[in-house]
Formats: sequence, structure tokens, C-alpha cells
Amino acid sequence: MTFFDQYSYKQKNIALLVLGVLLAAVSYKRAFSVTMETSEYKTELQEKLILAESSDQQIRTKQIEIAQLNRLIGKEGNTIEKVQQEFLNFFAKKGQHISVHQIEEVLHFQHPDFSINTHRIVLRGDYINTLRFIYDLEKKFDLAKILNISFEFRKFDSDDEKDLYTTLLIQNYLR
Repeated sequence: MTFFDQYSYKQKNIALLVLGVLLAAVSYKRAFSVTMETSEYKTELQEKLILAESSDQQIRTKQIEIAQLNRLIGKEGNTIEKVQQEFLNFFAKKGQHISVHQIEEVLHFQHPDFSINTHRIVLRGDYINTLRFIYDLEKKFDLAKILNISFEFRKFDSDDEKDLYTTLLIQNYLR
């Protein structure tokens, strides 16, 4: 082995050190980094598996939250015509001894995430029957929710008698 005899110990040690560093870099690149990356993927998959196992419960929770919000603000995604038609159908079933005096044009508010339709409806009739209808409307009508109610005892036209007029503001939401 005369090939290495011409180099000094210092040069041999430097070459050995460079060769060791290169060998360590190659082994890190080929084996250790792949092992660590695989370990990270394994940890990530275990977390996703735990999340997937609890997904049924999360879906049920979200459905309950949606149902509570629907009860609070009314079902979303109903058109203006559907809400008005269903209101009139509901009124035909529940409104006794009162009448719909006026339904005004719907006020529409557009937000980037949702839109709000506000319906103004004027009812005419006595106080007790109006209260019964409003109670039923609040409890059983789920397409829109009551925003405001105002009562006014007045003559609407000059040739009419004085009567109680109830103004309802109901709102529904669209996505």
C-alpha cells in the first residue's frame, strides 16, 4: 500500500474527516430524513384517524347547532314568494276573526355572506285574536321569524271605522 504513504497523517485525517462528513450527509439524506418524514406522516395519520373516529359526534353537534339556529332565526334558503305564500297559508289556517289588510314590498338587505328579507304585513282585527295568531306564528311558523310588532288603533281610510291595526315585521335569511 504505497498509495497512502505519500500523504502525511494530517492530510489523511483531513481526507478521512471529509469522507466521514460526506458519508454522514449521504446517510442522512438517504435513510434518516426518510425515516423522520415517515414518522411525521404516521403521527399526522394517527391524528386524522382520531378526528375521523369522532366525526360522527361532530356532525351530530353541528346538526343540533343548525336546528337551534333555524328555530332562532328561521329556516334559511327560502325565497320571498315561498315565505309569503306559506304565511298566507298559515294565516288561512290560524287567523280567526282577523284579516290581512296590507302586505308591502319586501325590504332586501345584501351582505357578502347572506341576505335578509324583511316582510311588512298589516293585520286588522281585535286584540285577543291577533295575539293568538301572533303566538301561533311565533311557535309554529318556521320559515321566518318575527322581528317587530306594533299595534295602532286608528282609521285607515276616511270612510272606515276605527279599528286595531297590527304591523308585523318578519325576516327570513338566504345564504
